[in-house]
Amino acid sequence: MGALVAYGAALAVGIAAGLVLTVVGLFFGHIILFDSIFLAVITGIVCSQVWGIHTAICLLISAALFAFLFWLQKTRAGFWIIGLLLSAFWAFVFGFLAYAFSGEDMVWFYVVMGLGFVLMVWLHLWARDK
Repeated sequence: MGALVAYGAALAVGIAAGLVLTVVGLFFGHIILFDSIFLAVITGIVCSQVWGIHTAICLLISAALFAFLFWLQKTRAGFWIIGLLLSAFWAFVFGFLAYAFSGEDMVWFYVVMGLGFVLMVWLHLWARDK
């Protein structure tokens, strides 16, 4: 019985690790797709939970937003607008995490935010060129 529990726990850990690594790979390998999916999911959640719109309509809104953002990032102007805004957003997220984990040190916040912005712009450019 103990072996069965151990196998089940190992399977659960393996599935969770695989899911996390898939999300990380999507983030670094296909940032344009990841950004579009991320914003579509957040929009669907806000649409349903905050605004109280029917879930089926929120699903349609999310799908339309995903398609629009993915198309917009394929254009020159849209790429730079969306890419720079989302690079700044992700840089702020990274900076805030550094701030929280460093004992509220603003130097870490600014350094990680600056490096994160450069990394995210590079990832967007790399994904566009692929």
